Amino acid sequence: MFTTTHQRCVTAMIEKILLIGSGFIGNKLVPKLAERGYGVVVISIETGHDITDRTQVLDVVQNFPGKKIVLMAAVADLNVFEANPAFGLDVNVGGFINVALACSLHNKKLYFISTCCVYGNTPDLPSSENSSARPAEIYASSKLASECIIDGLNKSYGLEYVILRIATTYGPTMRGALAPAVFIDQVRREQPITLHGDGTQTRTMTYIDDEVEGIASVINSAAHNTIVNISTQEELSVLEMARVIAEEMGRPDHPIVFIADRETQTRKEQIDASKA
Repeated sequence: MFTTTHQRCVTAMIEKILLIGSGFIGNKLVPKLAERGYGVVVISIETGHDITDRTQVLDVVQNFPGKKIVLMAAVADLNVFEANPAFGLDVNVGGFINVALACSLHNKKLYFISTCCVYGNTPDLPSSENSSARPAEIYASSKLASECIIDGLNKSYGLEYVILRIATTYGPTMRGALAPAVFIDQVRREQPITLHGDGTQTRTMTYIDDEVEGIASVINSAAHNTIVNISTQEELSVLEMARVIAEEMGRPDHPIVFIADRETQTRKEQIDASKA
C-alpha cells in the first residue's frame, strides 16, 4: 500500500525527540511522549550507542532532525557507583559532557534527567528548585556536577536546557536494588526486612506513572533554561515504607531488623514540586 501525500506530510510534521537511555523510566516515558504527538527515537547501550564515545555522540546528535534531546542514560545504582566510582564518573560526567557539548554545538535543547538526591542534607525544607544542594553521596554529586556544566554551557555558549530533578521512582519492573524492591523480595523469601540505621530517614517515593507523566508534561511545555522538580510531595519514612509493604503482602507482623546505617545517608527528603 502506498502512503498518500497527506500521510507523508503528517509524518514529516511530527516533532521528533531523541531519548538517550531507556530502562525502567525511559520505557514508560516513550508512550507518554507518543500520546503528546512526538515521534521518539531511542538509543542506548542496547542499540549499540555509548555516551562515553564522543565521536559517536557528536555524529548522532548532529544528524538527528529534531530539536529536543532527552538524556536519561546514567549509572543510577548507588551500589554499582560506589563499588566502581571511576566507571560511574566516566558515564555520568564524561558521557554527559559528550552529550551536552554535542547539543551546544548543534543547537539542540537538552532535557537532562537529574535527581532530587542533589538536595541531600540541605537545611532548606521542603526543597524547591532554589534550595541549596548538599548531596550526600557520589551519584548525586555526579548529577549536580553535570547541572553546573549545563549552567556554564548556557552562559558561555547559549545551550538551551531544562533540568528535571526526578524523585526515586518505584513500580513494576523497577530496579532490584531499590528499597521497595528489596523489601518485597525479602518478604517473599520470608527473610527479615533489613533497614539501614533506625529507619526514620524519609523519602518522596514516586510511582512510575506519575513520574513519567510529570516528565512528559515538562518536555511538552514552554519550560526553558530552568530546573523543575518532578516528585510526589508525600514524605514517607523508610520504616513506614517497610511496614506498608509487609501489610500489603499480607504479612503485617513480618520481622524488621536494623543494620548499620550508610555513611552517605540523606536524613530527610521533602520536595516542593509546585513548579511542575
